[in-house]
Amino acid sequence: MSRARLAQLAGAFAAALACAVLAPSALACPGGYSYAGLYALKPAAGIGASLSMLDSPNVAGGHVAAWVGVGGPGLGPHGTDEWLQVGLASFDSPAGRLYYELALPGQEPKYVELASGIELGQVVRVAVMELPLSHDDWIVITPTGIEGPFHLPHSHAAWAPIATAESWARGGSYCNAYAYRFGDIELAHAGGSWTRLRRSEKLQDPGWRVNRLSRSTFSATAVRGARLLRRP
Repeated sequence: MSRARLAQLAGAFAAALACAVLAPSALACPGGYSYAGLYALKPAAGIGASLSMLDSPNVAGGHVAAWVGVGGPGLGPHGTDEWLQVGLASFDSPAGRLYYELALPGQEPKYVELASGIELGQVVRVAVMELPLSHDDWIVITPTGIEGPFHLPHSHAAWAPIATAESWARGGSYCNAYAYRFGDIELAHAGGSWTRLRRSEKLQDPGWRVNRLSRSTFSATAVRGARLLRRP
């Protein structure tokens, strides 16, 4: 699940609004990757959230996901791609799949499925965290256990964590839809302590809506009235 646009999302969204007014059907069917979420304003040693599906995802082509993570394209050593994320994904069926994805410098991203059959309304607590006594070494925490550690060079105190929903679609008449809830988002700090997310900025591509329910909880959904292409 590429994150090649995350560093540009806020500016791209503002530019899109300044340049055009799009109908809901057009907003709902962007091709490629699109996002709706929040990102922290400062680097942290990890991020955790309680994820759930508020409605059954509709995946007409591609995938949808809700995840928390750190890093991104071009953020590794010498401009390489490097990230770690964990969350829920749906592909050819509405059921959610618990997964993590790891991208290391010079390597293809690795998608690992940890569980399947996540149901509508089921709450899953997930997190990524840098080990307090081992800089650049990160773990994934889910109800299935702990994965890692994974060594992410130059990651210590370097990345502001992200909590976001994601869609990849072919575009045109192929439209995805989701409704995710991100609850009780927390950031990890040096020494292993955790605090609720208090300050963040919004990521919101055309066609999607971020609804802040509190400083540390939000929902991410398709724009109301969007035109959807349902699977047969």
